[in-house]
Amino acid sequence: MQNRTPLYIAAAAVLLLGAAFYLLEGKGQKQYDWSESSWAGKTGYSEKSLEPYGSSMLHTLLKDYFPDKQLIEIKKDVASELPADTLENTHNYVFVGEALYLDSLGTDQLLKFVRFGNTAFISSKTIPFDLMNYVYYDECLDAPWSDYDSYRDSAVSMSLRTPEFSDTNVNWFFAVQNRIKKYNWNYLDPIVFCDSLEHYPIGYVDSTRINFASFPYGKGRFLLHTNPLVFSNFSMLRPETHPYVEGVLSHLSKGKIYWDAVSRVPEAVGRRRNGGFYERPDTEHPLTYILRQPALAWAWYLIAGLAGLWLVFRAKRRQAIIPVLKKNENTSYEFISTIANLHFRERNYRSLCEQSMKLFLAKLRERYGLVVAINQQGQISNASDSFFEKLSAVTEIRESEIRNIFNQYQASVRYEPSEQMMVDLHLAMENFWKVAK
Repeated sequence: MQNRTPLYIAAAAVLLLGAAFYLLEGKGQKQYDWSESSWAGKTGYSEKSLEPYGSSMLHTLLKDYFPDKQLIEIKKDVASELPADTLENTHNYVFVGEALYLDSLGTDQLLKFVRFGNTAFISSKTIPFDLMNYVYYDECLDAPWSDYDSYRDSAVSMSLRTPEFSDTNVNWFFAVQNRIKKYNWNYLDPIVFCDSLEHYPIGYVDSTRINFASFPYGKGRFLLHTNPLVFSNFSMLRPETHPYVEGVLSHLSKGKIYWDAVSRVPEAVGRRRNGGFYERPDTEHPLTYILRQPALAWAWYLIAGLAGLWLVFRAKRRQAIIPVLKKNENTSYEFISTIANLHFRERNYRSLCEQSMKLFLAKLRERYGLVVAINQQGQISNASDSFFEKLSAVTEIRESEIRNIFNQYQASVRYEPSEQMMVDLHLAMENFWKVAK
């Protein structure tokens, strides 16, 4: 009789996955989705989403509360719907999301749109390198573009340097289930701003890090904001944030607003595209579309899970017997102990000091990358002042204490050392490793 256990396990797995799907997708008490991502059907920064990290409030604000600015949604792609030249007022392109992806035609059209005197406002956690190739074409000295930097904190303050909005300093935070969590706050590296170029900072996070800046291009400009969290529903529900948001949006031009949601991709996708350093993939990976659709995503997970179970049980049936080998024993400690005892019995304290220093220097090289050698006479000849300064900085140990170890060793190999000198050197090294960072 065949063993039906694998079949029962597979059936149980299917039932569990089905139950999970029902619980997650079924109707029940309203549960807010606190995900900021747009993976697999998530609604992060969607203008249609009322979830905490949707952008419906910003979309409504731009649509209803700025009567002089007509809001036009880009429904298909930037290349065919964004006008190249505008003979009326200057217009605006607005993107808010984790990451922006434009194909070559979309990139060219957006650049042409700005070059004719319009404004492009992009608030994202990463920015396409192939776009910045043109926007940041003239680089500051020794400052190539390398995407946004970030630091992790639970709450930050943001401010604008615009005179009429100089008092907009307000605290921002990221939360899940109304509980504040640590978050990666992005900012622009200050080295990309220099007096020789026209781009300049407009806003700061925690007073010193630039998170909002203007990059002139042709007759128009790109406005880059590194924290789209500012424009989420959760953030904009707080009344104290409104002056800051108003200050940011005040930099838009007077004309129409072209709202781009079709170019929004998850942060991981945007960073992966940037990982090729200015190399744009020709096509989007098929899984990207599948994982955006809830039904297709669940079907994919189910197929992948069943395939994994099949491989596991198939491997068990075909797995060859693996012989049990004797465990390798590390005898290095016994060997070192034997040699050390031999030197100690012969009162060869000088050799023991040399071996101790060799081990000490090897550990310095391995942990801190600082190299000092011992010559054939046992002397240390290349321990410069900069070596001691660097070692003191990385270990947070006073330079005088480090020099004392090396001085003790030099004395032990220059003269005939006593047992006490050897012990003192050993204790000094031991204390060094106890307090070294």
